[in-house]
Amino acid sequence: MGIPSIINKFVKKHVEMAFLFQSMRSFKVRITLIFFTFILLINVLFIGFTQLQKKLDYLPVMVDNLQAVKFDISKSFLNYQSSLIENRQGLIESDINKANLIFFETNLNSNKEKLISIKKDINSHALNFDNEINEIIEEIDLIQKSTSKNLLNPSDDSQSNLYKKIDSLTFKLNKVSQNKNKALYNNGLILFVLIAMLLLVVAYFLARRMTKDFSRLKMKMDNINVHNDKLLISKIDDVNSLEKSFELLKTKVRRLESDLEEAIKISEYKSVFLANMSYEIRTPLNSVLGMINMLKQSQLTTDQQIQLEIAEYSSEHVMQLVSMILDNSKVEGGKIELELSAIDLKSDLSKLVKVFEYEAWDSGLDFEFKFLADEKEKFLLLGDLKRIKQIITNLMSNAIKFTNSGKVSLVIDQTVGPDDYQIVTFYIKDTGIGIPPEKAKRIFAESENNNLSITDYYGGTGLGLTASSQLIKLMGGELKLESKENEGSIFYFSIQLQKTLNLKREKLEPSPDLLNQFDYKFNVLVAEDNKMNQKVIKFLLEQQGADCTFVKNGSDAVKLFNILDFDMVFMDIFMPEMDGYEATKLIKASEKYVKNKIPIIAVSASAFDEDIQNAKKAGIDDFLAKPIESDKLKELLIKYAPKDNGAIA
Repeated sequence: MGIPSIINKFVKKHVEMAFLFQSMRSFKVRITLIFFTFILLINVLFIGFTQLQKKLDYLPVMVDNLQAVKFDISKSFLNYQSSLIENRQGLIESDINKANLIFFETNLNSNKEKLISIKKDINSHALNFDNEINEIIEEIDLIQKSTSKNLLNPSDDSQSNLYKKIDSLTFKLNKVSQNKNKALYNNGLILFVLIAMLLLVVAYFLARRMTKDFSRLKMKMDNINVHNDKLLISKIDDVNSLEKSFELLKTKVRRLESDLEEAIKISEYKSVFLANMSYEIRTPLNSVLGMINMLKQSQLTTDQQIQLEIAEYSSEHVMQLVSMILDNSKVEGGKIELELSAIDLKSDLSKLVKVFEYEAWDSGLDFEFKFLADEKEKFLLLGDLKRIKQIITNLMSNAIKFTNSGKVSLVIDQTVGPDDYQIVTFYIKDTGIGIPPEKAKRIFAESENNNLSITDYYGGTGLGLTASSQLIKLMGGELKLESKENEGSIFYFSIQLQKTLNLKREKLEPSPDLLNQFDYKFNVLVAEDNKMNQKVIKFLLEQQGADCTFVKNGSDAVKLFNILDFDMVFMDIFMPEMDGYEATKLIKASEKYVKNKIPIIAVSASAFDEDIQNAKKAGIDDFLAKPIESDKLKELLIKYAPKDNGAIA
C-alpha cells in the first residue's frame, strides 16, 4: 500500500468524522428549536384563549345583575303588599302607609338607576338592548303612577308583564353569550388547526434540512472515493503557487512605495499651497492695517474711533488665523524650533486679549481676562512669544466657536516663581457644549498619533488642537482638559520659563514657619501627578511656612498617610491608578484617621458644581480651585491650622 493511499484513507476518515459531528450537532439544535417553538405556541394559544374568555365574562355578570333587579323589585312588591294588608286590618295609620309608599317608590327608582347602568355597560360592549331596557323602565313608571294616586296595590298583570320583560331580556343576553362562546370556540379551533399545520410544515422543512446534511455527507464520501488519486497536490504545483504569491507580494510592495511617494508629494504641495495662500492673504491685510494706522493719526469722532478699532481688531484676528493655519501645519510636520526672547506676558498679550474680547462680544458672549502676578516682583521671562500666542489663539478660537451662550475666560497665573524660573499656568475656560467623559479621556491619547481632531468631539470646525499639544510638549508642559457635557470645558497647561538676568525684585522678608499643635513645622501631604503643578503648590505652601511631601497618585497617598504624620492633605481629584475620591475614602476609613482627623482639601481645575458635590460625598473637607490663588490658600490654612498659630495671620 503506497503513501498516497494511506494519506487518502486518513483524510477520508477525518472528513467523515467531521461531517458526522457537524450533522449530529445540527440535529440536536433543530430538535431543541422545534420543541421550544411548540411549547411557545401552546402558551400563546392558552394565554390568548384565556384573555378572550375574560372579555366575554361581562355577559353573565349582566344576567346576574338583571336577576338581582328582578329579585329586589319582587321583594319591594311583597313588602308593600303586606303593609297594605295590615292597613286594611286597621293596624297601621294612614301616614305610616304613605311612608311605606315612599319607601316602595324609592326602591323602584333605585332599580331604575341600576337598569340604566346595565344599559350603559351593554352599550359599551357594542350591544344594543336599549328598547328592551326602556320597556322595563316604562313598566316600572306605570306601576309607580298607579300606586302613587290612591295608594293601591300594583295589579298582578303589571307585575307579570314586568317580570316577563326582565326574563325576556335575560334570555336574549344568555343567547348572545352562548353564540359568542361558540364563535370563540370555533375560532380557537380553526387557529389551533392552522398552527398545527404550520408546525407540520416547519417540521417537514427541518426534517429535509436534517437529512440534507447526511445526503451531503454521502456525496462527499462518494466524491472522495471517485477522486481518490487526485487529493494530493504535487510538489511542482506547490512551488509554482508559492512563486506566484511571491510575485504578487512584490507587486503590492511596489504599489505601496508608489503610493508613499505620491503622499509625500501631496504633503509638499499642501505646504506650498498654504505658504502661497498665507502670502496672498497677508499682502492685502497688511495694506488694510497700514491704512487703519494712517486713519488713526487723523482727527476722528468718537464713533469713528470705535469703528476703526473694531476694524483693526477684526483685521488682526484674520491675520492671526492665517498665521495659525500655516504654523499649525509646520508643527504637525515636525518643522518647528522655539525662538526664545525676553517677554513680558501681561504687556505682550494685551493686544491679543483685546482681539478675543471683541470676538467674544461679536458672538454675544461675556469675556473675562485675569492676569495673576506678584506686583512686587518685576522681571522679564525667556520664552517663545509667537508660539505662546499660537497656542492661546488655537484654544480661545475653539472656546468661542463652540460656546453658544455664557462666558469664555482666559486666566494666566504667574504667581509661582521658585529660584530662577517662573511657572506660568494658562487656563482657557468656556461654558459651551462640553465633551462627554468617555471622549475626554482619550482626546490627548490620540494626539500622539497625529490623528486628533476636535471635530471628532465637538463637531464643526476646530483648529490646532494637535499643534497646540505638540508645542506645549516642546516647551516642557502638557495640555490637559477638564470637561462636563453641556456645562463647559477647561483647557489648561503649565510651562516653566527662565527669568532674565536683569531681575528687579524687592526682597521679601522670609515667612515665619507654620507650626502645628505640637510646635513642629506644619507638614502637608500633596497628592498631585503633574510635576509642574507640584512645583506650583510647593512654592505657594512654602511661602506660608509649611513643609510639603509629594506623591503622584491616590494609592501612594494612602500608603504614605498610614506611615508618616501629616497636619493636612491636599488631594488632586483626577490621578492615575487611584483618583482623589477613592483615596479620600480609604484614608478616612483608616484607624489612624479615626484617632487624628486631619483636614483633606481637594485641588482641581475642574470646579463644577458636580465635582464639588462629589468631593463632599467622598468626605473631602474643602475645595481649592486651580489656578490656586494665594489669598484663598491662606484662608484655608488659617481655617484648618491650630487657632493659636500666628505664622499666617
